Amino acid sequence: MKDVSTRSRIILLVILAALPTLALIIYSTWDERVRAEAHAREDLTRVTRQAAQQLAQIIEGTRQTLVTISLLPSAMHNNQERCNEYLGQLLGKSSGLFHSMGLYNADSLLICNAVPWQGKIHSPDRLYLRLALTTGKFAVGEYQIGRVTKQQGINFGFPVTDAAGKVSGVAFLAMDLSSFKKIVSAVPLPRQGILTVTDRSGIILARYPDQAETIGQKLRAPRVLEMLLSGKQGVFEGKGSDGTERLFAYESVIENPDGSIPLRVMISLPQSVVFADANATLIRNLVCIILATILLIVAAWYGAEIFMLRSIRTLLAVAKHVESGSLDARTGLLPGKDELAQLGRAFDNMAQALQSRDVNLKRVLQDLEKQAITDPLTELYNRRFLYDVLPRELARARRRTTPVAVLMIDIDHFKRVNDSYGHETGDLVIKEVARVIKTIVRGSDYTCRYGGEEIVVVLPDAPADGAQLRAESIRSGVEALETMCVSGKQVKVTISIGIAIYPTHGADTNALLRSADEALYEAKGAGRNRVVVHAAGDTATPA
Repeated sequence: MKDVSTRSRIILLVILAALPTLALIIYSTWDERVRAEAHAREDLTRVTRQAAQQLAQIIEGTRQTLVTISLLPSAMHNNQERCNEYLGQLLGKSSGLFHSMGLYNADSLLICNAVPWQGKIHSPDRLYLRLALTTGKFAVGEYQIGRVTKQQGINFGFPVTDAAGKVSGVAFLAMDLSSFKKIVSAVPLPRQGILTVTDRSGIILARYPDQAETIGQKLRAPRVLEMLLSGKQGVFEGKGSDGTERLFAYESVIENPDGSIPLRVMISLPQSVVFADANATLIRNLVCIILATILLIVAAWYGAEIFMLRSIRTLLAVAKHVESGSLDARTGLLPGKDELAQLGRAFDNMAQALQSRDVNLKRVLQDLEKQAITDPLTELYNRRFLYDVLPRELARARRRTTPVAVLMIDIDHFKRVNDSYGHETGDLVIKEVARVIKTIVRGSDYTCRYGGEEIVVVLPDAPADGAQLRAESIRSGVEALETMCVSGKQVKVTISIGIAIYPTHGADTNALLRSADEALYEAKGAGRNRVVVHAAGDTATPA
């Protein structure tokens, strides 16, 4: 069968195996699962968002109540009996939504409460109180046991301001967790769905269907807790606390002034429910597929070995030799009319051509390597090369106990040049400055474009005095430039230079560049067009 084409062999195998039919069955079954999951994700997200919106409405009402409390006259703040009586009446009208409400002063001391208390109540550790005092905004706390009521709840705080607008205290409401239960129980859950409300740490505030023993406890499934706290909303898969695979959707209810999410709603659904219909179809089809595949594998095993695999293995072995650099490797396949034989001849010809062009290929690679480390505008080394060469120079200097100087150069008022004469003139100025620097530095020095108008020069074996002289030569050389803009007008160019010396000003690349940048900052602050050497005591001194 030497002259039979590879295509004919493949057609023969397809006829024997009937793989397209099997693949279609698998695809249709899997597509049903994908659509079932997508539909479940969409429904779960919608219901979760609805529950979050209901909670958000309750919290907005809570905020409005707090605004009312915060507007109590200051005279009432100082009359504890009258304040307590007023808040007690307000609490009685809350329909059981809250179990406490009151006022704290700026020192986090309780000064008024709808519920009678004894002793001194000092609560600087309460999150809602701390956020309301420091940010002057409405804040939501976390799960807590009330110090006065001894009841489970979550508190909300709103700043109280004096006549000057300064925060003088915080009005608070302690929401009864049973209120959360009433709210979430009204949400229409899917079959076997579970709705959970958590605080910022993943502590359960409410759960439906009711599991009272979980209230006040952190979610037990580590992955579920991690995913829940990772963002504001989302859908993910994981194992529930009972070990079953579930689909979870979560939504944030509100955001605190510090950017944290104090309340989240999460609804989960067993994946067995999501994929119930698709799983039944898959199992039925898999039984048929497995029986058919056993027969097809036997036929394909021997057919593929005889018709295809031997030649393919030969091609793969030679390809690996060529990949490793052995361009003299050849397939040695016998000539024939089939496609694999033709591919073998084409591969041998390609290897022969690559072998003859190896020298040109190396030259191309060298050019590419040079381009990778060169700035195209200035033809200086680029930032990537700087972060490659500077650590090597520091390591060499460390072994030889010799200094290395780093000059951080910045063109003064470069933005003004761009704005006044255009970016084309700006590019010309950078190129001219680079040209001056290249004429002054030594052959052993490295000049790199650090970014924008900044240039870094690395001076191996250069002490501070030598670096200063080199920097001053560069500065004066740039100052003497007669740069013409595109329109023909002369542009005056000056530069500022910051110097850092290894190891005095930094023991590694980042520290040394940071010190040079700090010295550059000092040079600009001192009037620009000057050289400043970084001082060892974290201050820079003019040269």
